[in-house]
Amino acid sequence: MRRDLDISFVMAARNAAPWIEVAIASALGQEDVVVEVVVVDDGSTDGTGEIVAELARRDERVRLIRGDGRGASAARNLALDAARGAWIGVLDADDLIEPARTSALIRLAETAGCRLVADACLRFLDEDPSVTWISLPEATAGGEPFRVELEAYLGRNRLTGGEANLGFLKPIVRRDFLTEHRIRYDERLRIGEDFDLVLRCLLAGSGFVVLPRPLYRYRVLARSLSRRLTRQDLATMLAAYDELRPTFPPAPGIAAADRRLRRSMTDLDAYLGLRSAVRAHDIGASLGTALRPGLWRAVASLSLSTISRRAGPRRRPDQAAAKLARAG
Repeated sequence: MRRDLDISFVMAARNAAPWIEVAIASALGQEDVVVEVVVVDDGSTDGTGEIVAELARRDERVRLIRGDGRGASAARNLALDAARGAWIGVLDADDLIEPARTSALIRLAETAGCRLVADACLRFLDEDPSVTWISLPEATAGGEPFRVELEAYLGRNRLTGGEANLGFLKPIVRRDFLTEHRIRYDERLRIGEDFDLVLRCLLAGSGFVVLPRPLYRYRVLARSLSRRLTRQDLATMLAAYDELRPTFPPAPGIAAADRRLRRSMTDLDAYLGLRSAVRAHDIGASLGTALRPGLWRAVASLSLSTISRRAGPRRRPDQAAAKLARAG
């Protein structure tokens, strides 16, 4: 008798033809679990849908849904509604995962009594996979798991705080928990949708444990979406966040972390405002923005993050990691 599905990987795909087959193969190659991959082709024009359709024809574990181009959050919700696994895993169409990742995370979550779990991301440059860096400073091959409470999650998601932000992690979450609490992706969000989903899970009592081992491979593209944050994106993120703030438990540590996180958003808005004014050659707006105190906090923080990342260890992915990166 066939085992029940352990996990459904939800994948929003738009113009991902160069990478999607390898991404899907990494999901299908998960060890000791029964998987399906639910792909929503979100209006691709490069043949992404046709590639996935052929994969689905050859392997019943792959399912294709045609989206309507409303963005990654809406596409993921379509995949969530169609998913049948006990767990939901988020996998981007240009990323990869190590074969042992899913079984390790599910075991950890069940042992810890959590409905939400994640691991570290190993980022690599698409144009040069030998250039890598890890998303969490505590990540090692034998890193010990740690729990993340609401205060720590807020404290480690300041937008000017660098690569160590927990919002960059790709979660695995129990499907029945999402259903029970009616949690879905906020379709207004173009950026920050994973942070928002995890925050709402924490507020609903999911618990959250992190395995600080880099089992998720995050491909950094030259023109990645995360590098094109706009002030409108930030305003939407801030509005979504402000809707949740009244539901935060009344604790001094949480309140302080909340203030710092929100201030990082307004600081980053000052930085983006200056960048836009300079690009538009608007001297008056540039001078006005330069007087905002938050601008210089953002510049200092972003500069330190960049220096830290560039000064950090670089390595050539070896063994399984090298195969995954080169395959992409």
